[in-house]
Parts: sequence; C-alpha cells; structure tokens
Amino acid sequence: MSEASAEEFYKFVGKCRRAVSRQVAGHTESFQDLWSRADDVVLMGAAGAHAVGWDDVSASLSWASSHLGFGNWSAENLLTGVAGNLGFTVDLEDMSRPVDGKVEERTLRTSQGYRFEDERWRVVFRHGDPMAERVEPPRAQAS
Repeated sequence: MSEASAEEFYKFVGKCRRAVSRQVAGHTESFQDLWSRADDVVLMGAAGAHAVGWDDVSASLSWASSHLGFGNWSAENLLTGVAGNLGFTVDLEDMSRPVDGKVEERTLRTSQGYRFEDERWRVVFRHGDPMAERVEPPRAQAS
C-alpha cells in the first residue's frame, strides 16, 4: 500500500467540501461518491440518527439530502490534520434556506475522518450537530 501525500489529502478535503455543499442542497451523489464502502464507516447525523456500515450510511445520506434544501453553504475550518493514511477536519458549516417567507439559518459543528485506501482518499466518518447557544462556564473564585 502506498502512502498518501498531504497535498493529495488537502485536494480531497476541498472536493469533500464542495460535495457537502451539494449534499445539503439536495444532491447527495457527489458526496456519497467520496465515501469508503467499508463496514466500519459511521455517520452521526445532525438530525440525531446514526448509521454504521455503507448501506445504512448511504440510506441516511440520501434521506437527509432529500429533506434539507439549504443553500449559501460555507465552512470555517477550525482544525485539520493528516498523518500517514488518516486525516480529519473540524469545521463550522453555515447554511440557509427560505422557510415560510423568512430565512432560516443553521450552523453545524462537524468533524469528518478520512482514510487513504485503494490508492485514494475516502470519507470514513462524519459527525454533525446543530450549534447550541453558547453557555459560559462559571469562573473559579479567587480565595
């Protein structure tokens, strides 16, 4: 098995981000094409469900894409790492859509994992959840 280059990884991440923007807009094919077909893939979806294994992940991605319809998608990368044949990204994904004459905005906290297999990068996990209201932790009292 050959080692993947960091340059190939970063190109793949860009391709994934473009595919995710299509996924949330209702077009799942380009994102699903980037996933591993292995039994160990995992999706922890923003709708609260989880799926393990390619068949369940694919079905969940298809369902989610058909129910989203978001546009104006963008990602703010918080952290990216790659070592050997594994990589990850941590992003804030912003998107919006019209609902009943108003604009609904949504931010997801997302992380994705990638593995270099069969001479190419593939997505092996995605976790996304809606951004919660920020709650400040109590500060320690000086004694």
